[in-house]
Amino acid sequence: MDINSIKGIFQNREIKIIGQDEEFKRYSVVIPLVYDNELKVLFEVRSKKLKFQPGDVSLPGGKIEEGEEPKEAAFREFMEEVGLKKDDFEYIGQFDTLVTYHGKIIYVFVVLVKKTDFVPSYDEVDELFFVPINFFKNTPPEMYYATINANFENDHKFTKIKPKLLTARSPIYFYEYGDKIIWGITAKIIYNFVKEIV
Repeated sequence: MDINSIKGIFQNREIKIIGQDEEFKRYSVVIPLVYDNELKVLFEVRSKKLKFQPGDVSLPGGKIEEGEEPKEAAFREFMEEVGLKKDDFEYIGQFDTLVTYHGKIIYVFVVLVKKTDFVPSYDEVDELFFVPINFFKNTPPEMYYATINANFENDHKFTKIKPKLLTARSPIYFYEYGDKIIWGITAKIIYNFVKEIV
């Protein structure tokens, strides 16, 4: 291995997140924008039949399957969950990627929905609803904090270095819109998206 070989590797290298293939679960979501007299975001209420966070508010999306690109996964999940075809929405672009403290990478894509006669998949979605962008622009989220502790397994390597207990505080965002609570990852994505566009 010489320096020219190393330079060659870095010429057109795609930037990745360290550990993304081994340590993280990868997901994609869509921020669906709808124009109906004003710009709104489409949200889902997750089906109460689901094992993970039933009844929570979320953006359309899900896990990236083996061999799938993040955008491909986002569109597949979006179309399945709300009953649209690819011609029913326009791709606007990719937003920032969220890496969570609990081992998830979430890719975010923005679309403009052109057709709004949705046919939700009731196995996954109990309800669809819209929130105006202006609500998020004019309403700062409530902020709470979760304390995360890193507990080291009882392994002889850790006893050699005697690490101190690691703790971190993670902000959790909450919006209340009518009877809907938009919180956690979904609220964090929306907060940062709205901050970017207004």
